[in-house]
Amino acid sequence: MSITYENNDASFSSVIYEDEVVPFRDFLQEKAGESLNFDFKECEDIHLAILQLIMAYKKNYECNYTFGDERKLFQSVLEGFDKSNVNCG
Repeated sequence: MSITYENNDASFSSVIYEDEVVPFRDFLQEKAGESLNFDFKECEDIHLAILQLIMAYKKNYECNYTFGDERKLFQSVLEGFDKSNVNCG
């Protein structure tokens, strides 16, 4: 697996494919309401469904990101997400 979990931390490495979506969703559901840390330092690319789950979590709960030195597209997406400008109802 390219996502490893330890307590409230999820570390992403290499390329994250769609087969990681369900286990990641389960992790988020288990931790709902808790502050989570997402480490992308070793991540090369990430499936859009994973980004959607992260942004949905951030809409309701606190989460923190750690990125590597090389800027990736998914970093721009996550940093540019404004949870105050999302209407889910």
